[in-house]
Amino acid sequence: MTDRYDNNSVVRVLNRCTDLVVLNLLFLFCSIPIVTLGASLSAMYAVSLRSVRFGDGYVLQNFFPAFKKNFRQATAAWLGFLAVWFLLYVDARFWKYSDMGVMADALQMFSIAVAMMFFMVAVWMFPLIAKMQGTLREQFVNACKMSIGYFFPYTVVVVGLPLVAGYLAYINGPMLMLMGIIGCSTIAFISSHFFYKAFANHISEESLGCDDLLFGQNEDASNND
Repeated sequence: MTDRYDNNSVVRVLNRCTDLVVLNLLFLFCSIPIVTLGASLSAMYAVSLRSVRFGDGYVLQNFFPAFKKNFRQATAAWLGFLAVWFLLYVDARFWKYSDMGVMADALQMFSIAVAMMFFMVAVWMFPLIAKMQGTLREQFVNACKMSIGYFFPYTVVVVGLPLVAGYLAYINGPMLMLMGIIGCSTIAFISSHFFYKAFANHISEESLGCDDLLFGQNEDASNND
């Protein structure tokens, strides 16, 4: 009976949706103080990346241990990005109301472009913290390298998804409600497929079988061939 339900596609979809709703609510709840958003984001990606790899849920069992484990590093990274974005925002506002004409417009656009570059790096940073081991500096350097080295289609997709979803939530009430229920975790889950495919080029994990698209066949399957 259990196998019958496990193999039912409708049940699998319902289970996935339930996991995403729970994960979304945990992420939002743990992000309420704002300063903990980085740790909450890394925990959400820890669950999503595991789900992509192993196909299981275990949201509660994995979220809080990951939140605790990565709290210091993820919080430091988040506060660092916030500080940079704040300075760039102030700089852009200054040039916007400056009387220097074309030069002011160019410098304002430069500040916006730099802010976007840091956003691009931040999108890679927290999944890296969730999956990889290393110092904060090493994680930042790797995030910079991967955001550029895997620019298309990886970075384009993982950066585009939250930007488009955020814009739609800003202009559309129902979309904002959807983001509050399941949107954030869904974006993380979709993005995790791209992140894990990139990470697979830099880590080594035991194969899950002959249908493992990330790490190929396991040794037993290879020997049987």
